[in-house]
Amino acid sequence: MHNDMKAITLTEYAKVSEHIPGKVEMLQCEKPTPGPEDVLIRIAYASICGSDAHVVRGNLTPELEAAIRSMLPFHMGHEISGVIEDLGDKAKEMGLKVGDRITANYTHFCNSCYFCRTGQENFCEHPETHFDGMAEYVCWHMSQVYKIPDNVSLLHASQTEPLSIALNACKTVGVHFGSRVLVSGAGPIGLYATQLARKAGASLIVVSDIVEAKYAVSLKCGADACVNPLEPDWQEKAMALTGGLGFDAVIECSGASSAAQSMPDLMTKNGHCVMFAMYKPDFELKINPYRTLYEQSKHIHGMYTSADSSPATVAMLSSIDFDDIIEGVFPPEQCQEAFDKALSGKYIKLVFRFSDDV
Repeated sequence: MHNDMKAITLTEYAKVSEHIPGKVEMLQCEKPTPGPEDVLIRIAYASICGSDAHVVRGNLTPELEAAIRSMLPFHMGHEISGVIEDLGDKAKEMGLKVGDRITANYTHFCNSCYFCRTGQENFCEHPETHFDGMAEYVCWHMSQVYKIPDNVSLLHASQTEPLSIALNACKTVGVHFGSRVLVSGAGPIGLYATQLARKAGASLIVVSDIVEAKYAVSLKCGADACVNPLEPDWQEKAMALTGGLGFDAVIECSGASSAAQSMPDLMTKNGHCVMFAMYKPDFELKINPYRTLYEQSKHIHGMYTSADSSPATVAMLSSIDFDDIIEGVFPPEQCQEAFDKALSGKYIKLVFRFSDDV
């Protein structure tokens, strides 16, 4: 094998019982070659997702842990932007060309199973899922690739995937003019959801997070108020902001079990809540079905990725504030340092720069 590129790779799995995260290194590997329907992408930026942090921390279900262990050394990353370096003949017919500035969805769907054929690609039974984006090059299917507008930088375009999750979350809970919105978790997705909710006409947006240093950014992103769920009376403070009615739309993206458990009580009657973080595998949400679902008609939604939101997300890239959310850009050689910072929970979004923005 000719080793002619580098990739950020998980080389040692976490020692979960000792609270020791896994080891992340830059490794030499083979540069991929595109097939007829493939696109070879020279990566410009790849950002650290919360799920990447879960992998390094070892906070996974037994099934996912077994899968990751079986693939060690495991290439990391799926939030990317870059430039087309090469592509197959079929991809050229789709209007793509060398030099195009692009972003991409990390999953190639089969388009043949029941779920794909009924417009539910998120649940594709035969997906090709790429978690190899933290590398100098990736080779993904042409259907995964989206050109970005000329006025959007490649740094900002690396945020397309998390922005698509935020957009899908806002759609799921039906944010609209006049909505009272609670965003639980001031991470990247929560703050993108805050911006989108404001653009969608929300009348009240409250952000909940335990890191008070994130409050200033939350307010810049459109929040009207911030609350700290570590304070004993935080739910009362949040409800008071709604005049005691509760929130029409609740977006729980903190991943904290305690936060998720409190969300149903903060919804208004006939309100909507979406929960889509990677919660602890043994966490079980406790609700009273008679009171919550029947008497109050509250709606609790799940959400798994955002396959159909990519085109709309790309169209929204130029209208989102990314600079207050991206708090650090690292060379890939500093991958362990960057992941250590990401695991600290003190930073909103950290990104690796593999090549110059053009």
